[in-house]
Amino acid sequence: MGRKIDDLFGSMRMILPEHKAEIQRMNAERGLVERPVVDEIDFDENCFRIYDSTQYDYAIHVKWFREVRSGLGVYETAWGVVKEIDASNRRFRLVSDWDSVWIRVEDVVSVTK
Repeated sequence: MGRKIDDLFGSMRMILPEHKAEIQRMNAERGLVERPVVDEIDFDENCFRIYDSTQYDYAIHVKWFREVRSGLGVYETAWGVVKEIDASNRRFRLVSDWDSVWIRVEDVVSVTK
């Protein structure tokens, strides 16, 4: 009983469901960025480097955009060799010593050697 009296205002705090949802949405969007625009020349160069990695078996560093919520998301990066290209789904598989990840070609932001 004494604990409730000591924390009288804390125990009486009431949050409306709408307010709670808005707080959660704001916390989820913190740190998210908009989808970048990759011009056609950079897109072609990225595709060339991805294809070149499969032909000559060398590692590349890929940075891509992962959408979290309606146009907002985070950047992901990975390093490895492209082992497989799925042309029908427009994606490729990047394999490193410890991980394997499928990446959509439309999401690629940059590719470096």
